[in-house]
Amino acid sequence: MKNMNPRLRGSLEISVASVGFGFLGIFGKWAFQSGLSVGELLSYRFALAAVLLWIFLLLFRPSWVRLSVRQIVIAALLGIFGYAFFSTLYFTAVDGLSITLAALLLYTYPFWVNVFSHFFTQDKISGKEALCLVAASSGLVMLLWGHIEVKNIWAVAAGLGAAISYAIYVLLSGRLQKNVRPITSALYVITFGALALSLFHHPHYSAISNLSDIQATSILGLAFVCTIIPLTLELAALQKLKSTEVALLMMIEPITAALMGALIFHERLTPVQLLGALVIGAALVTNTLYSRPTPSAD
Repeated sequence: MKNMNPRLRGSLEISVASVGFGFLGIFGKWAFQSGLSVGELLSYRFALAAVLLWIFLLLFRPSWVRLSVRQIVIAALLGIFGYAFFSTLYFTAVDGLSITLAALLLYTYPFWVNVFSHFFTQDKISGKEALCLVAASSGLVMLLWGHIEVKNIWAVAAGLGAAISYAIYVLLSGRLQKNVRPITSALYVITFGALALSLFHHPHYSAISNLSDIQATSILGLAFVCTIIPLTLELAALQKLKSTEVALLMMIEPITAALMGALIFHERLTPVQLLGALVIGAALVTNTLYSRPTPSAD
């Protein structure tokens, strides 16, 4: 793995991360059906992820816990105003919209990453990259198009806010944490995200001992499969690829979510949805194979 081409390694890292993120809806659906609220779920998810990471690193890699004051401050800001803020907005959207519409709004974030990157950084969008983005976005609409329901109009704003805030998180993470060990960065981002969510949502941690088996399983799955592993790999990929490439490759997430929904919840995928998944896959492969390397991706 260490001898692998950095761009290929980064592509594999973000692909695995996207698969992990794709299980968010599965564990989230189980948790909500079992009676957990948005605030409880997010707080428990990030708190458990932080505890697991701290225990692992202190036991096996204590030197990896050390980080400069500057990078701790950066990780704190990314955890509080990035991940905690984004997660709250997204699950608020899920609570007030159909899952389909919430997902469609969230996955406008590769568009925002490309726009912000084009106008505020030196990474300008090429014609090929723009074409791949349009193709992948079209495939996304085909894949996720279905039941559209709006229970709360503010949830639409929350969905768009989640996409924009996550786009900013991806861009800033890729530029401010280039030389930080990914798992160390993830440790502090998750920890400060957990603190912010706990202060905002005021969950009753004393009630953890009363969680049902399905609730405990959902929280553990969210903490490990959907937080520790993918967040660490995403940060690692951002050190090797452009933010725009990472954002586009993360469209593997809705493909994973759709396939897992079909396998676990027996949701039927129509021919149009399957075609949409193929269009997304073709766009991602094309963009990955023919993307121009840049100094920032080294």
